[in-house]
Amino acid sequence: MSDGEDVVICSIIEHVELAGTHSGDATMVIPPQTLRETVVDKVKKYTEKIAKALHIKGPFNIQYLSKGDEVYVIECNLRASRSAPFSSKATGYPLVPIAAKVMLGRKLSELGALKKPTIFHVAVKAPVFSFVRLKGADPRLGVEMTSTGEVACLDYEYPDAFIKAILASNLNIPKPPSAILLSIADEFKEDAVPLAAGFLSLGYTVYATPGTYSYLKKRGINDVIPLPKLSEGSNAILDLIEKGVIKMVINAPSERIPISVDDGFVIRRTAVEFLVPVLVRLKTAHALMESLTKNVSRKLKPRSLNELFHSSKMAELV
Repeated sequence: MSDGEDVVICSIIEHVELAGTHSGDATMVIPPQTLRETVVDKVKKYTEKIAKALHIKGPFNIQYLSKGDEVYVIECNLRASRSAPFSSKATGYPLVPIAAKVMLGRKLSELGALKKPTIFHVAVKAPVFSFVRLKGADPRLGVEMTSTGEVACLDYEYPDAFIKAILASNLNIPKPPSAILLSIADEFKEDAVPLAAGFLSLGYTVYATPGTYSYLKKRGINDVIPLPKLSEGSNAILDLIEKGVIKMVINAPSERIPISVDDGFVIRRTAVEFLVPVLVRLKTAHALMESLTKNVSRKLKPRSLNELFHSSKMAELV
């Protein structure tokens, strides 16, 4: 927020998924886990310049796109948004009450609100979907928002916070040696190699559709089990989903092909009907695999906000 003179950045939120996923459908993390320091510095500098150039007095949010060290502005919204309560809960900084006072003419310095509390934890926000209640809806993500809710979880380590958020969003994470199905579009197959290797090393059984299987085998991933295509007349994949053998589907559809009723749609829709978790973004799948790798025991401890913010003085500002 800005009071016309000073600017305070409540949080920088990193999207786990790549650009092209609506922010309402994206998994988000505070503080950023993979952004380069040069990118974070540019985001801070650009935010202050934009706020002062627009003479903003109140809350605002800016969406950025980064590639390498380059940072581009997507949009600046002069309002509060769904990121405001998430930022407040994640950082212990009561953004909305302070913003209201700033909009009524108070100064950030006068409110003692220029310095944010230091946090030693990580917050992850995950979307909640209701595809099972929407007959025929395709559970794939894009630039239009499809989620119907959000959850946020906090812990001292990113893997713990991420796993908590995924579980809280009603995605049941299977345990090894449960089976996972990989069905990956050509443009994403390279990213599927470390993903398959990671889940195999964790002890999962990995199935794959023919194209994905062939690519993985060429890259030295030999323990994947191939399954025939639906379009070739086989129902093997659907049978394994319906019988509960396949416990998770990772299906990354092509973004170059318009939405259509193809094999991928039938697999995703069948998984949803039988309450099998479906991940359609490889970045989400990678984050899950890496989190499980770092927290193999999956022993998660509930933590209260009071525990995480016991030293924060910001509550006095409310």
